[in-house]
Amino acid sequence: MNQELKDLIIQLETRVRQLILQQAQQQEEQAELRKQLDEKIDEIKNLQIQNEELKQQYSRLKMAKYIDMADDDVKDMRGRIRTMVRDIDRCISMLKVTQ
Repeated sequence: MNQELKDLIIQLETRVRQLILQQAQQQEEQAELRKQLDEKIDEIKNLQIQNEELKQQYSRLKMAKYIDMADDDVKDMRGRIRTMVRDIDRCISMLKVTQ
């Protein structure tokens, strides 16, 4: 019985050591996972900031495009007006010739 008790104590000690090792491994794994989580949170924050910056750049680009289109429209209108003035001048000169 004494030997059986010693064997049980040895088994218990072995099992406790195994559990202590498992706990240490679990703690290391948990620390690594927390580190990864923190990195991902930082990455998400950086991506959100970058997203906001890109939205602002897009908004500015859209505004510049509208302004550029407006400038093109003004140039087109001036060209049309010049053409109309030339046509009117031709018509006036033709009327003068026929009189």
